[in-house]
Amino acid sequence: MLKVHFMGIGGSGISGVARMAREFGYVVSGCDAEESGITHRLRKDGVPVEIGHDISHLKNVDILAYSPAVIYQNQTHPEYSQATKKGIAMIWEAFMARFLQKDKFVVAVAGTHGKGHTAAMISLILEQAGFDPTCEIGANLLNWDKKNYRIGKGQHFVCEADEFREKFLLYKPNLAVITSIEMDHPEYFKNFETVLTAFKKFVLQIKEPKTLVINGEDQGCLKLLKLLKSLKWRGKIITYKKLTKSQAKLRLPGDHLRADAAAARTAGIVLGIPAKTIKTALESFSGLERRFEYKGEVEGAKLYDDYAHHPTAVLANIKAARELFPKRRIVVVFQPHMYARLEKLFDEFVKVLKTADKVVVTDVYTKREQGITKPSGKDLALTITAPKATYVGGDLTNVANFIERNVQKTDVVILMGAGDIYKVSDLLLIGNR
Repeated sequence: MLKVHFMGIGGSGISGVARMAREFGYVVSGCDAEESGITHRLRKDGVPVEIGHDISHLKNVDILAYSPAVIYQNQTHPEYSQATKKGIAMIWEAFMARFLQKDKFVVAVAGTHGKGHTAAMISLILEQAGFDPTCEIGANLLNWDKKNYRIGKGQHFVCEADEFREKFLLYKPNLAVITSIEMDHPEYFKNFETVLTAFKKFVLQIKEPKTLVINGEDQGCLKLLKLLKSLKWRGKIITYKKLTKSQAKLRLPGDHLRADAAAARTAGIVLGIPAKTIKTALESFSGLERRFEYKGEVEGAKLYDDYAHHPTAVLANIKAARELFPKRRIVVVFQPHMYARLEKLFDEFVKVLKTADKVVVTDVYTKREQGITKPSGKDLALTITAPKATYVGGDLTNVANFIERNVQKTDVVILMGAGDIYKVSDLLLIGNR
């Protein structure tokens, strides 16, 4: 069996695929720049993991499956350069598509927002219907004891399909689901039209039976449908609208969750699964890590953590919190992710953050940008204006200390960001044991 070394194995997606590869029978090893909870768990489960990148890791290796995040930071890693020269380097998504999805019926979920929830709910539906699917989710699923993958003996393979750098073009799904299309990743996409073009190319790769499930209430999706109509695309298109509260009693709040549930429900119907089984699966969905995840209490206030780093996702979480706690103060602790995104969507961030009762803005989290320092988190807080917004810079302990000093007993505090803002919950909860 082939030996596969995963470079940057500490990431959520790549670590899950490494575990999947091991269960598929591949000989797996990995490395990462620093220790983390993920690297510790991998070692505990028998996956050899080295800290640091070194050319010696390539000894007897057939494939180097790397995380793009590693290369964004340094394109001259000797380990990566040598593997590229030998023709054995590929990003981990390419490895999954080429080797793990071979001969499978692929269900790929794409969209600016909602990929994780939708893919997870489709996975649960297929699991409860007895399809025994293989699944890869971008975040850990609470229903699966906080794992982000599942190995099954059935024909179906469910995965997220990421539009960033058009990585979703690596997949050739039989059934594609598109939840939403908005401008994002401005460091790669020049404008919305380039985003739309990428999604068009994704749809054109759908294989027989050539089915597309798409959000009929999302403006970006409607523009894609218009484009596909002009191209006379011959696949089957099924649109959906978000579920009502009476259609499924979901455990988690928010219109965005009801829209994702509708996408999953529609995919289940396409696959011939009974409505009762679909409803039961949706109502059993407990959520994902870092997706409006309840962490505990701090000085009596409820603490949640979410990956939201786009204005639409930020607003969705604020609305979900108000649905769940209509009479409580909603406090958002926001860590902007990348200067390019903050600059491109600055006005939208200001608008949505103003809908919270209190906003704490940290420094911008970025690892793949160089020579860019504006706009800053402080700029964002000043534009939202005091007393609603406060800028807290520096180490995350400063943020944790500020929250601890200023939180009110009835507050609902939501940490938001795609960087390391999640560490604040650990700092707060350790201090409140």
